[in-house]
Amino acid sequence: MPAAFFERRVHPRTRQQLPPLSPLLNVISFIIHCNNILNLMTGPAPELKTIAFRLNQRRIRAVKSLYEKTIAFVLQYIDEQKLREGDQLPTEAQLSALAGVSLVTVRRALSELSSQAVVRREQGRGTFVARPRVKAETTKIGGLRNGLHLDARSKLQTRVLSCDARACTEEEAKRLGLSAAATVWEVSRLRLLNKQPMIWESSVIPKILAPDLAGYLNGSDKRSLYDLLDEVYGLKEAREEQTLVSRPALTREHELLDLMSFEWVVEVSGVSFSARHQPIDAFRMVFVAKSFAFRLETAPTFFVEAVEVIDAQRARKAQ
Repeated sequence: MPAAFFERRVHPRTRQQLPPLSPLLNVISFIIHCNNILNLMTGPAPELKTIAFRLNQRRIRAVKSLYEKTIAFVLQYIDEQKLREGDQLPTEAQLSALAGVSLVTVRRALSELSSQAVVRREQGRGTFVARPRVKAETTKIGGLRNGLHLDARSKLQTRVLSCDARACTEEEAKRLGLSAAATVWEVSRLRLLNKQPMIWESSVIPKILAPDLAGYLNGSDKRSLYDLLDEVYGLKEAREEQTLVSRPALTREHELLDLMSFEWVVEVSGVSFSARHQPIDAFRMVFVAKSFAFRLETAPTFFVEAVEVIDAQRARKAQ
């Protein structure tokens, strides 16, 4: 026991000597002192816990990043080697060596790609490309299906997320030729290809052109948006102006399209016009980049002119 506990005590301010503690009190003080030391050594240390938590989080993020980079590597390999449906990928060991990661990481990456139907894993045979990129021609007039080259096995589904009326923005008013704060429909739809979310579409349509559009889209009518605009409201699309941009996916797109953190999307935005050059809708389509190959083709001038002539003839007959 330290001798300091048996020495005469000194008042901290006056420095006058105090009467000595009894031996029992000395023992109790020593026990309390030892207990405090043990608490400091073994008790909770918030600063250390915080540091450990941060280090653990960094380790988790690093593992996740490595796993996602391996998926990106496999997708890039398929593209660079021009592998088609049915072509075999290198073995797991070869991919591990090429990507510089462990076999566990490769297997996890291939499992994820298999769940997305990008690759097909066969016991005892290997891993094969399950599907090629879908060829998309967004410049084709009409609904989305017209612009996708789908085989007989592919099933395209539409899920209407919302159809809400609101005041248009300044930019939308300019693009659609509307007065400031005119009312528009904002239609949000999710397209699923073989049950996988692939495209997120949003359309802004002047409410004056389709006053009760929400009733059709929110009801039991199964027609596509462009079929409704044509057959119900006489708004037949004749041409589009488009802008195509490739960019990293945003938070909302990650959620809707079930994307990983590193994935990119292709955004196609523009305005649809009728044969009379009337703006019908301002649209935006967000495609999962890894799943599509885009083909663009310009329409000859005489085709647009022919549409205008036919439309003029129909107008004269109606009179």
